[in-house]
Amino acid sequence: MKLSDMAGKKVILNFWATWCPPCKAEMPHMQEFYVDQKGNKVEILAVNLTTAEKDSNNIGKFVNDYGLTFPILLDSNGEIGETYQAFSIPTSYIIDTKGIIRKKIVGPMDKEMMSELINSIE
Repeated sequence: MKLSDMAGKKVILNFWATWCPPCKAEMPHMQEFYVDQKGNKVEILAVNLTTAEKDSNNIGKFVNDYGLTFPILLDSNGEIGETYQAFSIPTSYIIDTKGIIRKKIVGPMDKEMMSELINSIE
């Protein structure tokens, strides 16, 4: 998947791992936000920093346990996390409809914060 595939949509690009407590706290908010935004040209792309996982088999269980329905992408060689400088997690980027990064958020977000950030961009 490429960000250019998301042209015309607002995107939250999120970097996370299964062992990260703030990531665990953030995921239910992301899922709720994702469901609320259906049909609004808003997308969540959650990139698992797979090289940081102790056991990558935990990813599927995590996704099922949290009932996540937004795209979960795997950064299996660490390149994407490095490119986006996701050194502490969760880290999220708010990307506008033209593909321009408008904000970088280090730390967890709640549903209200996601709504405010998405509404603040074109």
